[in-house]
Amino acid sequence: MPEPIGNPRRRALPALLFRMAAFGQVLLFFNGPAMGETATSASLPPLPSAPSLTLRPPDPQEREQLNSVLSRIGSADPAERAAAVPEILEVLPSWLGAIHQRVHEIGDKCDRSAMKRVLLETRRKTRDRASQRETDEEPKARAPKSEQSTPPDYLAMLLEQARPSSAPWQDLTAIVAMSRMLAQIGTVEAARELIEVYVRFGEFLRVNTQLQLQKLGNGAVAALIEARRHQSEKIARWADRQLDILGKGIPGEAVQTDDMQALADVLRAYGRTRDPDAARLVISFSNSERSQIREAARQSVSMMGEVALWQLRDAYENALGKRPPRDWSWQRTARELFVLYDRIRLARVYGEFDQGLRAQSAGDYAAMRSAFDTVLAESPLFERRSEMASGYYAYARQLEDKDPEAALAALRRAERLSSDASERDRIASRRLTLEAERLAKAGTLDQFLLRRAMELDSGNARARRGLDAALRAEATGVLSRQARWAAAIAIAVVALGALGFIGWKARRERGQPETV
Repeated sequence: MPEPIGNPRRRALPALLFRMAAFGQVLLFFNGPAMGETATSASLPPLPSAPSLTLRPPDPQEREQLNSVLSRIGSADPAERAAAVPEILEVLPSWLGAIHQRVHEIGDKCDRSAMKRVLLETRRKTRDRASQRETDEEPKARAPKSEQSTPPDYLAMLLEQARPSSAPWQDLTAIVAMSRMLAQIGTVEAARELIEVYVRFGEFLRVNTQLQLQKLGNGAVAALIEARRHQSEKIARWADRQLDILGKGIPGEAVQTDDMQALADVLRAYGRTRDPDAARLVISFSNSERSQIREAARQSVSMMGEVALWQLRDAYENALGKRPPRDWSWQRTARELFVLYDRIRLARVYGEFDQGLRAQSAGDYAAMRSAFDTVLAESPLFERRSEMASGYYAYARQLEDKDPEAALAALRRAERLSSDASERDRIASRRLTLEAERLAKAGTLDQFLLRRAMELDSGNARARRGLDAALRAEATGVLSRQARWAAAIAIAVVALGALGFIGWKARRERGQPETV
């Protein structure tokens, strides 16, 4: 029988001590509240607000472009209708407001009963033609059942049986075309508009709406989650069925996607519906490494409000190891929890930042650059990023002559990071100077860059020397060009004089009499 490797408790002790030490470093590193203390409510960052559901009003040009496409789709000319259909694929997301307005304009004035009759008659005629074709075809030539169950293309059916003079046909064709445009746009706002088409026009457009939502796939999940809380029970049940069909009926399934935008929309949708079953899952995403997902989850918690209080308290206890005070509201608990998450998540980032500052103080700019690059790679919006600008500037000054390209890269980064206008001008002046020197080595003297560098920083001696050299080179070039022109003129004058002398001599010899 083999001997045991060791006591399991002894093996677990180093790991436990390591975790405790790491957590202690986090608390000490941030100079934040001690283990038993908390920050004041006023010092905590506010909770993020959710994006508005109100669409941007459309520009007149966007309305005109949309109306132009729809008028050509409803044209009496079959060729013009066929040519306009591919333009649906060229729809821009900015048209969403125009589509919203046009849908509601049609909804306010249309005859829904007449539109329903047009659609039912169109579908009946299409089925009759398909049945007639199957009857006429040989049994062997018939398509397999899998191909016969292809979803119907309502727009193709309406255009095939066009009635340009019929107002209900025009309205129905425009709605179906705009539904396809919304599916092409593919955002959560477009999915909401698709659902609104079903809500506004009724059951006869349900199948078309479902077909377009299926094209959206994960992009439709957030809008359907929101529709489950629709004031109409019929719409709420329908949305619930659609989520089940997509396999997204419960929160754990709805967040299973590789599309980060769709996931962010789903998290916000659970916040808007104040779903208590999703609260714990949403809170877990509020500590995500992806800023897009982290922000969406925190917006969702803000919308959930009191519904998420106990899940927030549990999450705080899991993160810190102690329950939050009972008198904390859900807002205070959420803000404290998010600050704690940020401290833990950014512990390594702040460690690298401090390491970079120490290297900068010691004059080791290569180590400083490596540490600061790591900080910006892991947290591009790092709150103290402006403090790194001076270090990158000093690093660039050190490399100006050794490695101008690396110096240029450091100056561009320093210029982006700096929050001080005068410091940014000084950095930009140095960058323009190096760019002018790079062009000069390639044979192009750009005085504009050097003059602009002098305007930004009058004390830039390197730019002044470069501008003086460029002016001297230009003067030398002008003189050399003048000398070349003078020599060319002199040569031309001599050549013309020689030609004249030769001609004169030839004429004189022809004029003398012959001697015997």
